[in-house]
Amino acid sequence: MEEINSKWNARYAYASKQLPEPAQVLVRGSQFIPSRGIAIDIACGLGGNAFYLLNRGLTVFAWDISETAIDSINKRKSAVLADVRDVTVQPPLPQSADLIVVSRFLDRGLCAHLSDALRPNGILFYQTFTAGLSNPDYMLKPNELPDLFASLTPCYCDESAVNEKGFAQAQFIGRKEVL
Repeated sequence: MEEINSKWNARYAYASKQLPEPAQVLVRGSQFIPSRGIAIDIACGLGGNAFYLLNRGLTVFAWDISETAIDSINKRKSAVLADVRDVTVQPPLPQSADLIVVSRFLDRGLCAHLSDALRPNGILFYQTFTAGLSNPDYMLKPNELPDLFASLTPCYCDESAVNEKGFAQAQFIGRKEVL
């Protein structure tokens, strides 16, 4: 964990201090964002998704393995509840969130925990790479997100073509139905 932590601390130490834009999947699926409730931004980075959701009226928890990223969020003195957390070791508790967002992060072993963490009618927003990264373990296979979240009812799913820089991403929005 220390090696991964150091890598991300270094990356965020030299990143722009400007608040990042929210993930496209959140903006495209804004009609699925509840007007209140608990949201968790997994692998939040500098908090673009967290602040977007906070401004939409949600109580937002933002978790990242990088102390540098979390310090940057906390320096903004907002109501975002940011914490250093390795979600692969400490995933969200079952039925603890009305909304979960993950962008540009992939750990397949975490997917079942994310589904379980949603409350009934909870919404998952997920966006990550399908092409362009050097490590294939961090890239989705074609149409993999709906399979990883088969327990959720799909609301939106899209996979982009590879862009001029060689990157492509998949987007998925799924709802946990009331049983």
